[in-house]
Amino acid sequence: MSAAGAEPATSRDWKDELVELHVLAANGDTAAASRAEEWLASDPEARKAWAEVEATCDRIRGSEG
Repeated sequence: MSAAGAEPATSRDWKDELVELHVLAANGDTAAASRAEEWLASDPEARKAWAEVEATCDRIRGSEG
């Protein structure tokens, strides 16, 4: 479910949307979390990118001490 619907993730815009959903979901936005879950369930490339975003956020949080 890229920005264009059910098309595979192919442009930079979808990554921006994915990061935005990640930030919103991490801060308690249940609608964003639901949208992300649906997207990740149907798009392996988005799942991979999501994992990379999570890893980056974890590294940043770890360096804030």
